[in-house]
Amino acid sequence: MARTPYHLELPMRPPKGAETLYSWLYRELRGAILDGRLKPGTILPPTRSLAGQWKIARGTVVRVFEQLIAESYLESRVGAGTWVNHK
Repeated sequence: MARTPYHLELPMRPPKGAETLYSWLYRELRGAILDGRLKPGTILPPTRSLAGQWKIARGTVVRVFEQLIAESYLESRVGAGTWVNHK
């Protein structure tokens, strides 16, 4: 299956004090994968782009990606990017 790029349409930020940025981003990305908004093979934008888009630290995005990779929701290869895994 070919991988296609995708622009993530998520709320810009969670309401202040509602939850941590990490928890918010993890919940949003995992939810988008589980409900089919992010389909298997979809290439995610680079972490720097996402951090800039959401105005959060790149390290937060990296940690969320690492957690989703560990849980097999995402797959990543150096030079190839990160994409939604075929579960």
